[in-house]
Amino acid sequence: MKKSLLRLGLALVLALTCAAAQAAPAASSNNLVGDPAMNPAGNPVDQFTGEIWVNTTESDKAAYLFGIDSAVTVEYFVNAKMTEKAAKAGKKPAYTLSPFEKGWMEAFANTSRSDLIKLVDEWYAAHPKELQRPVLGVIWYEIITPRLAAKK
Repeated sequence: MKKSLLRLGLALVLALTCAAAQAAPAASSNNLVGDPAMNPAGNPVDQFTGEIWVNTTESDKAAYLFGIDSAVTVEYFVNAKMTEKAAKAGKKPAYTLSPFEKGWMEAFANTSRSDLIKLVDEWYAAHPKELQRPVLGVIWYEIITPRLAAKK
């Protein structure tokens, strides 16, 4: 129950963090967020895509990444606490970090937020025809996954 409430809280934090980043670009771009090209396959959740990212201020990009970073960090510490409790109770620890959370922590362990912003900016600049791709998809498939593969 507590974990469900925490996850709900984290989702709310992420939603509020990116709301500011989406507000100005959405208003100034004829509401691209509601456009089917911005929301592929009828996904009911508006996506923070490259079209929004490239028109977002540096500080809003940093706030968006800070929200993700914060959610991953909280999840890490909640997981550590649960693992500790399980060990004290003589139970096998249950690891609940997602591959994304583990990948984020490993791939960006020594990466500043401004460096991550630059990586995402560079990717969209090099792929201008793929601005409809969600930022989190680009971060996962184009930045985290290759970094993890290079470490192996």
